[in-house]
Amino acid sequence: MATSEVRYEPAPWLKTESTTSTTKTNSPNSSLDKDAFLKLLLTELRYQDPMEPVKDKEFMAQMASFSSLEQMTNLNTGFGKLSSNITENLLPGLMLQQSSTMIGREVTYTNPEDATASLTGVIESALIKDGVSYYVIDGKEIAMSKISKIGEQSTSIDQAVLVEILYRLDLLTSHLIPGEDD
Repeated sequence: MATSEVRYEPAPWLKTESTTSTTKTNSPNSSLDKDAFLKLLLTELRYQDPMEPVKDKEFMAQMASFSSLEQMTNLNTGFGKLSSNITENLLPGLMLQQSSTMIGREVTYTNPEDATASLTGVIESALIKDGVSYYVIDGKEIAMSKISKIGEQSTSIDQAVLVEILYRLDLLTSHLIPGEDD
């Protein structure tokens, strides 16, 4: 049976500048911004035929187009700020919260030193680095993408001791029923 490797990459909005290409080309801009639109409108008004000025309807249509362009620019700026806020504040917190639910679980993961072998361990803690979730297992940081199996919540020694204490308290209270003389 052939297996294929699953590739995990951080979401595009979490990639650092070093992982995305930020090269600028010197090609002419194919869209008009509001400054270019205003220059075009002023040039048209400057060189219009004085005997036949721009009609009111035409001028109003051009101003409406300018207003629409300005509003779209403002929306684009607002969406950029919203995206930045989500990326920088909300998303890392959600990722860390979700990752923390894995603490104490037994998992099977790819051995970082030998990719053909699998290891099993209990997740001790979780952390986020460069937009990627990592789990600390036996003192090693293991990327979430390297985990192949998630088991049940591991019962630690502290939990076993707590269960034993609760059992003995239950036995003790069952012998001490108020109102009865022993």
